Amino acid sequence: MEQAARIDIGGRGYTLVSDDDYLAAHGGVFEPDTVKLFRHLASGSNVALDIGANVGCTALLLSQIAKQVHAFEPSPSTHHWLHQNTRQAPNVTTHNLGLGRAAAVSELTFAPNNRSGGFVSDQTKATEGHTVETIQINRLDDVVRAQQIGPVDFIKMDVEGYELEVIKGAPETLWRYRPVIALEMNHWCLNAFHRVSVPDFLDYLTNAFPYVYAVHQGRRMDVREPGHRYDVMRLHILGGQYNGLVCAYDAPRLNSFLAAYQPGLA
Repeated sequence: MEQAARIDIGGRGYTLVSDDDYLAAHGGVFEPDTVKLFRHLASGSNVALDIGANVGCTALLLSQIAKQVHAFEPSPSTHHWLHQNTRQAPNVTTHNLGLGRAAAVSELTFAPNNRSGGFVSDQTKATEGHTVETIQINRLDDVVRAQQIGPVDFIKMDVEGYELEVIKGAPETLWRYRPVIALEMNHWCLNAFHRVSVPDFLDYLTNAFPYVYAVHQGRRMDVREPGHRYDVMRLHILGGQYNGLVCAYDAPRLNSFLAAYQPGLA
């Protein structure tokens, strides 16, 4: 059943619709920590990509910051709500696609009361009490080339443990545009859904990007520093902290972020 909620996103009010409990869970205000982080990372972007867009809150936030936003959501039914909600922002284009290392047809699984937890279920099945949909996955490089998207300055990625698959399908885009990437690290999703350990996940990112920071409540830790990486893993796995990661190629792109976020633990 359709539910509507009035949500403050980055200081602007939007009426959003969905059929689950996701919108009500925000209590009328969308993730102030995310708003702060993205304003420091994506301000002035020409093109921002929202990969794993769900029903559109982040896409609407990015529409205030970037000139153009491309929002990707693989679930056909969730994309319906995403498209409805982002009609309020004419600079947002939606794509009913998942992104990965190769073009493929796969499955997405999510709980009916929370679409935001949808995961690519090519390895782990959880059909009891869940909704399973067939989805199309394409490589980001192929989509960017075919639709002439660019220059890409910022990428938000929240794909429930599928982050490395998205990155592996985007070498040309990343090399050409050198965007700042904000992505989620979720110990449960990485391990249970895709059999990826947190140390392996961080090793891949620190090999791929010159700058990798973990973020938690106004603080940052340099994941490339071994002692900090150990603390990030400990605090994340045991306490659910530092689940936001910032990856970048060029130090000047991080100046605003580094000035606003203090180094240290919690």
